[in-house]
Amino acid sequence: MWKNSLIVVLASLLAVSWFESRSTVPPAPSLAPRPTAPLVLAELDPPVPSPYAALEQTMVAMQAEDGFSAASLGLVVFADEDEPVFNYRGDEAMTPASTLKAVTSATAMAMLGTGHRFTTTLAATTPWSLDAEGAYEGDLILVGGGDPMFASMALAQWVEELKAKGLKKVKGRVVTDARYFPEQMIPNAWDWGDVSNYYGAGPCGLNLDFNRFDVSFRPAKEVGMPGEIAEMSPPLPWLARVNFTATSETDSSGWLSVYGGPYASALTFRGQVPRDGGFISAEGAIPDPAFHGAERLKSLLELEGVPVVGEATTRRRLEIGNSVALPGAMDVLLTHDSAPLREIVRYLHRTSDNMVTECLFQELTKADPLSRPARALIKGHWEKQGVPFFGLRMEDGSGLARADDIRPVDLAKVLWAVQRSPIGEVFKETLNIYHNGRLRWKGGAMSRVRAYTGYSDNGYTFALMINHYEASADRLASWRLQIMETLLALPAVSER
Repeated sequence: MWKNSLIVVLASLLAVSWFESRSTVPPAPSLAPRPTAPLVLAELDPPVPSPYAALEQTMVAMQAEDGFSAASLGLVVFADEDEPVFNYRGDEAMTPASTLKAVTSATAMAMLGTGHRFTTTLAATTPWSLDAEGAYEGDLILVGGGDPMFASMALAQWVEELKAKGLKKVKGRVVTDARYFPEQMIPNAWDWGDVSNYYGAGPCGLNLDFNRFDVSFRPAKEVGMPGEIAEMSPPLPWLARVNFTATSETDSSGWLSVYGGPYASALTFRGQVPRDGGFISAEGAIPDPAFHGAERLKSLLELEGVPVVGEATTRRRLEIGNSVALPGAMDVLLTHDSAPLREIVRYLHRTSDNMVTECLFQELTKADPLSRPARALIKGHWEKQGVPFFGLRMEDGSGLARADDIRPVDLAKVLWAVQRSPIGEVFKETLNIYHNGRLRWKGGAMSRVRAYTGYSDNGYTFALMINHYEASADRLASWRLQIMETLLALPAVSER
């Protein structure tokens, strides 16, 4: 009995002990500080701001402004390393416009030599011999050598030299041989609206006076009537004229465009000639420069009292007409060498002349032993200099084709590589000067496209490309000025 009572008491004590252990609050932690290792504060230098932060801020602000928010903007800057020190969207291929000329001209100078010259020849179909009356029996052959700057002045000099040789009459013809360059003068990607205006003149094996003419119209007496051609220089009598111009009210704006195309037999004029507003003028592209050269030489001979019995023509026209006997140049009479290539490049950079540039583009292929396309030669040359050329598309050498594409980073790196090559200083001096002599660049412009590439006097090479913008010309010029001033404010490369 007493054992049972003892068991009950022990069980009760155990239950009370378990309950108290579950409900007891744990003791508060000690507030005494624990010993810790001494804290050593490192002396940190304040972060150094990037010298290119202002360029970044400028480009971001420009991109955010109305008129540029949907545009493609690219700015790449090189210093003395082979990687850019600043790159804002420079890896996106964009339309370069005439900045592409800098790639073509630099390649021509590097591969052909800065002293390269084009040679134009006057030859005869038979050995030179004059009869007792000073007459020559054969044909005179004007053999083109692709000289983009060959001019009527050279032909006039030749006429004087022929007269000094005793020439008084040509019983044969004056024939131009323009096979030096391909028969197709105009690249496929050029717009139809460009090809007959002065800036759309194409490269011919025989170029003369930049393959252009001037024309001016006067208004008719009544509104709605066609304007009248006041003057055309050179006169180009071998071309028909189709006149779709109209005389408009005095207070209207005037304009004039020319349409024709390579080897066309007629020119079409469209435009608006304000009444009592004076003359409206335009420059156009001569459709057949080679034939113009033959015509011009014949007329200069006759003006100097040396009649030419035969016609003025070209080898191409004779071939089309299935001529049985095509003339061959047998006896070289006179030659004319162009200015050296460095001077030609200086001219084309100053004027942004498309025809001159396309002659250099064609000359690269002509000089290549394998006759490889110029675009392949250009790409291969600069890839060897470390330019990767992703997204490059060259439909021409001048940038007139809207289908042309190049990345700003590749455009800038070509010029960066040029500066470090043997032609560096010569090439740089051919570029136009801006900002009080602190910048040299080649610019490019077409509708909604502006681009610039060149060098700053603080040692940087840059490419700025702006595509698809909608802002006014004034706003674009203001942003360009801000970008260039920010570039010029960078620390000199030599002091970095």
